[in-house]
Amino acid sequence: MAKFRTTINIKRSPEIVWKAYIDPHNMIQWTKFLEKVEVIEGKFGEVGAIAHLHYLEKGRSYILEDKLLSYEAGKKIVSQVSGQGMTIKVETIFETCPNGTNISIIWKGTSKSLFVRVILRLMQRKIAKNGEAELNIFKKLVETHGVKFPNNPKEKL
Repeated sequence: MAKFRTTINIKRSPEIVWKAYIDPHNMIQWTKFLEKVEVIEGKFGEVGAIAHLHYLEKGRSYILEDKLLSYEAGKKIVSQVSGQGMTIKVETIFETCPNGTNISIIWKGTSKSLFVRVILRLMQRKIAKNGEAELNIFKKLVETHGVKFPNNPKEKL
């Protein structure tokens, strides 16, 4: 199993950070290679909802399935992302602090395939760095724009 945890402080209120985080349009703006979020079952933000996350990386498109396992408004989101031979549990925790909001992301990835498990372990540091970089982009966007992000800020940050 590959895993990492990262925490960042955002100098905005928990309400603003939460609303910005759960907006699927915003997710596209700060998540590397993500092109589209498509809810295929249930409603976005409801436990049990399933979304397809459409990625385009180095000219290759692929889809990951994201199932919402737990949702505590303003506090915590837990989802299971699967595809490409792996299953990833992503837990996102929001905490109020004196100077804004702390967000912690706990990422745990595994696979039934021994080969993919080995690759995940070897790439654990790179995966963690990418997660931290995306969270830093999110921080900059929230601190600059609040709840609604502009289109294509990835190119500008």
